[in-house]
Amino acid sequence: MAQKTIKDTKSEKYKFVVKTEVNDKTYWRVNMRGVSKIGYPTERAAALVVDKYLIGKGKEPVNILIRQ
Repeated sequence: MAQKTIKDTKSEKYKFVVKTEVNDKTYWRVNMRGVSKIGYPTERAAALVVDKYLIGKGKEPVNILIRQ
């Protein structure tokens, strides 16, 4: 069985977003409780999920979205 190499790096642009590299593939994930999907294709997509989750909890978005 092949050995997996996993490396996590915090995003420099967005809060609660982590870049995960597994072997040669790169995924973006959300580092928060309550968000269950493992990987997103882009850093921006993961940041939008964070903002939508916070809005759903009645808090202010921290990355891209703006409350009106």
